[in-house]
Amino acid sequence: MREELVEAVLRVVEEIPEGRVATYGMIARAVGTGPRVVGRIMHDWGGGVPWWRVVNVHGTFPTTVRGEGILEWEREGIPHDPTRGIVLINNCVVEQEWLDGVALSVIEKLQDGAEMSD
Repeated sequence: MREELVEAVLRVVEEIPEGRVATYGMIARAVGTGPRVVGRIMHDWGGGVPWWRVVNVHGTFPTTVRGEGILEWEREGIPHDPTRGIVLINNCVVEQEWLDGVALSVIEKLQDGAEMSD
């Protein structure tokens, strides 16, 4: 996996505000990849970023982290249905346009850094 793509996804996730969420697909669109790639990046390298702010289109994440994720939602005040274990996406999702802008800024900074190190 390209290091720049991994770094871009992780930095975009870091920018999602507390109390808000984005879907794998939204992040994928913003950085120019697919949702499964974002999922793989989050699985392999997402432990150091607020991973609980990234959900699938249905408002959930893998069962292996669901309990811990719901605790984080509660801590941040992310609207969710604790019985069904889903986030109420329409109440807290970031706007795609905002996310696209964040991704563009992140990618530009990464490219500038790569050019300076060449």
